[in-house]
Amino acid sequence: MSAQGDSLNSGPGATELLSAARFQDELRRVARFFRSRLPVGDPLDATVRKIEQNPAFTQSRLLTRILAALTYQQGEFRRAEISALDAETLAMVITLMDVHAAGTSAREDWVRAADAANAAQLGVGG
Repeated sequence: MSAQGDSLNSGPGATELLSAARFQDELRRVARFFRSRLPVGDPLDATVRKIEQNPAFTQSRLLTRILAALTYQQGEFRRAEISALDAETLAMVITLMDVHAAGTSAREDWVRAADAANAAQLGVGG
């Protein structure tokens, strides 16, 4: 994207769209300012449980999209969405990103977690 295109996305009232990869970079940048305990245990399971506990919450909807973006390597996010994450949830997302980058969880586990998160979201309306 050109510098002019970047400025069009960052003016007053503009919504800057980021690819999933750029959103992850921005999450890491923001996370450096927080000191939060990282989740213990399986981060995929912890994320799905958090989503299932309160699927209608903004954080849960965003977590579902982040999980899908990590699983399927696609998606777009607005930079402003980062502010919807509290410190604990941000730490959870960073842990998810680290686990995904390390490749320590099987692809099937990621797909299963993304499916469970989507099912929880669909259950909200039904």
